[in-house]
Amino acid sequence: MLEVRLLGAFDVKSNGKAVAITSRPAQSLFAYLILSAGTPHRREKLAGMLWPDSLEETARDNLRHALWRVRKALPSKPAAEYLLADDLSIAFNASAEYWLDSTELEKLSENASAEELIDVLSEYQGELLPGFYDEWVVLEREHLNSVFEHKVARLLAVLQGENRWLDILDWGERWIKLGQKPEPAYRALMTAHAAKGDMSKVAATYERCVKSLREFGMEPSEQTRELYHNLKTGKDVPKTESISTKTSPKADSTHIPVPLTSFIGREKEIDEIVRLIGKNRLLTLTGSGGVGKTRLAIESSNKLAGKFKDGVWWVDLVGLNDPLLMPQVIAKVVGVREVSSEPIMETLKNALKSKGLLLVLDNCEHLIEAAAKYAEHLLAACPKLKILATSRERLGIFNETAWHVPSLPLPAGNSFSLKELKAFASVGLFVERTKNMSPDFALTNENALLVSQICLRLDGIPLAIELAAARVKVISLEEILLRLDDRFSLLTAGSRTALPHQQTLRATIDWSYGLLTEPERTLFRRLAVFAGGFKLEAVESVCSFGDVKRADVLDLLARLVDKSLAIVHNTSSNGGTRYRLLETIREYAREKLELSGEADITCDRHLEFFMRLAEEAELHHFSSEQLVWFDRVQAEIDNMRAALDWSIADDQSRDSKNKAWRQETGLLAIGALVWFWHRSYARETSERLKQMLAITDKPTLGRARALYSLGFLYWTVNNFSEARLALEEALTISRKLEDGLTLARSLGYLGAVAVAEGGYASTQSLLEESLSIARQCGPAGRKAASWALAFLGDVHFTQGDYPGSKKLYEEAVALTKEAHEKNMLGLMIRRLGYVALKQLDYTRATEYFRESLKTNQEVGHSMGICASLTAFANLVLAQGKASQAAQLYGAVENYLNNLSSPLFYSDEIEYQHGMLNLRKQLVDAALEKAWAKGAGMTIEQAVEFALKEARV
Repeated sequence: MLEVRLLGAFDVKSNGKAVAITSRPAQSLFAYLILSAGTPHRREKLAGMLWPDSLEETARDNLRHALWRVRKALPSKPAAEYLLADDLSIAFNASAEYWLDSTELEKLSENASAEELIDVLSEYQGELLPGFYDEWVVLEREHLNSVFEHKVARLLAVLQGENRWLDILDWGERWIKLGQKPEPAYRALMTAHAAKGDMSKVAATYERCVKSLREFGMEPSEQTRELYHNLKTGKDVPKTESISTKTSPKADSTHIPVPLTSFIGREKEIDEIVRLIGKNRLLTLTGSGGVGKTRLAIESSNKLAGKFKDGVWWVDLVGLNDPLLMPQVIAKVVGVREVSSEPIMETLKNALKSKGLLLVLDNCEHLIEAAAKYAEHLLAACPKLKILATSRERLGIFNETAWHVPSLPLPAGNSFSLKELKAFASVGLFVERTKNMSPDFALTNENALLVSQICLRLDGIPLAIELAAARVKVISLEEILLRLDDRFSLLTAGSRTALPHQQTLRATIDWSYGLLTEPERTLFRRLAVFAGGFKLEAVESVCSFGDVKRADVLDLLARLVDKSLAIVHNTSSNGGTRYRLLETIREYAREKLELSGEADITCDRHLEFFMRLAEEAELHHFSSEQLVWFDRVQAEIDNMRAALDWSIADDQSRDSKNKAWRQETGLLAIGALVWFWHRSYARETSERLKQMLAITDKPTLGRARALYSLGFLYWTVNNFSEARLALEEALTISRKLEDGLTLARSLGYLGAVAVAEGGYASTQSLLEESLSIARQCGPAGRKAASWALAFLGDVHFTQGDYPGSKKLYEEAVALTKEAHEKNMLGLMIRRLGYVALKQLDYTRATEYFRESLKTNQEVGHSMGICASLTAFANLVLAQGKASQAAQLYGAVENYLNNLSSPLFYSDEIEYQHGMLNLRKQLVDAALEKAWAKGAGMTIEQAVEFALKEARV
């Protein structure tokens, strides 16, 4: 059966499996037809309605195409056809087997029971077709919204008549969370809270109602105001007989603070906290300042209230500075009076010994030792007692369970719809708080990217997001994003009623920083030099100087992790544990580092460490651990970028003594990683190299290697004129400095440039000299030698000497395997495949192309995979399978567009030759059809298709 959901989403399933109607016009057509099932619609009406701005003929063509897409997506051979169409009209068959959520909503009887209403209304997930803005959708959306509001209002009335107050709390909040401002929901909630005896929540609900309506320039109705007055004065409190049969929350739970703002997201986190409290007696919520520990504890406590016979009691410790007074504060909260002849702690233990209650200790970090001591004493003496604590570090006592409160989920990427973006709690919080300040604000296609970027830059920290939202009333989103480089000056508009250390972003982190010891502060600010994370060995090397000894680093770092100023990330792909600072905290640490006067020396040590890492990675490139080191460098890509930026930082306030050293170190580091850069960062690194080389023209070893790297990267993107200029200068410097390896590499790639430009005479001498020098450079020279052999093979191949080219390619492959260099091995094996193809040995060509593809897949070389698919396309074309070749070429072109990078020169030539031959064998219409089919393939599908078609 077809199951269709249009409320809150566009979702079509057939027997539980998704039906993919991929284009928006086709979705709109399908939705319109099924919403009016059984009604035939004339084709010209549909075309004009769905494409009102198009010419009549174009609109009709669009309709035919959309109809074809819908038919193609729907299940084939159903019991009854879903679509009934002729030359004049189109209709959705009302007799077909289908279920539609909106139909179920409209069919609900006025006499339906509460259970029947709940069953159907539970399917309502939001407005009709969110993200669709056709005129007909807007009208139908308003109609269905009114139907839903009528039905849910009736449900609340039925529930109230049955004294089902908990269900009313559930459905009232559901109605409100759908983004509407329904007064009946607020009235029902007030009545339910009054029935439970919770008058503070009656008042809080009324305030929410007032605030919500004022966003639209409205005031509560007379009915709402009168109900609130009557409930508050006790004139209209409902009966409560049925409450005791369902749950027994205690009035004690009203000691939980009542927030003034709505709670956004984090349902899973609340469920997890409730679960952990059920299994543990002491749970500590830890996390950095502003991450929302207190608010999460409030919401979790409300959910836990009914689970504790003697209630939930909230102890706010933020204003307490004397740790000895903590027992008195706890005693006052739980209503225990001091006895003159007995220590207050003993009195407290005796009073709570038989009580089944939850004690919440909020903001423990500044009294951590006292909090640990008294919590341990109470838990030991009171077997039914449980404690929920919030702190920036764990209490550190036996049987404690610590749970780290994460930042709000963030949208990574730009491919989300508005509905998907709103589902991210970080975005939802920003939008909600912005509306509080600017009622006209809404998330739109125009501002969605800016809102996402603001939330990302603020690490999903709730306090930071709320402070940023408060600025929308005075500056634009674009200005907020730009000013986040100075976020501590921008984010100062906190609530006057908030705790002092939560009124500004700086004050929040100042609070944590002030609780650190001096050695902890020193390491914390030095960690600011790391970008994107770091490993322990890097911290030990970079940060252990002066007052911080290498042996102390692990302990100090562990303490910063405990205090939520550093975060642990366990990974296996790059060989161990990594740490990082949230970017907001890192910026604060950077300010402290600048003020300390240690910024230059720390950044210099950071640059030196990552230059050494680059050199070590270069050595391991020629070993069996090549792929491990590629992963390790990839993990440090942000640190590499930061180090290279520092090497050319032109700041007059900096110590200039080490300026030349920094520049040379940066050039050596970037040059050592040329084999890494070309895989995914060729264009970025080319621009960075040009910038670094422009700083100085001194002919140093670093400059020679950087120039060679630039020339190599230009060669990989077929920019031969720029490549030649860089390589010639690298050649001149390396000859002068007698740097054999850079000399051999420069000669080799100058030869490759000459091959591409057709200069075969000069090519031979360049490559032979490169080969001779490379063979004198030991293991590191094998790579240069293998390339020289491969380029010599290209010379012979281009001139039609296939036996000669085969011999050279085979030597290159053998030497490359000996050097454990898999990254470019695929290209050399592929060249052997093209030799076999030229000699019409399809079996051998297939074997080589398979091996080339497998090698590139092993190392994750995207361009190599694409080039291997091109080779298979040429192979099947030579075998007379023109349509299959066209599909592969379509897949290759689509993949290349996604990579935004060209094939290597030799592969590009084969691609162009293949395309030329293909167009001779296929007429345009057939070519376009096969091409489009291939363009729709995923890369995995294209590989599977290529391997299947290449069988001989």
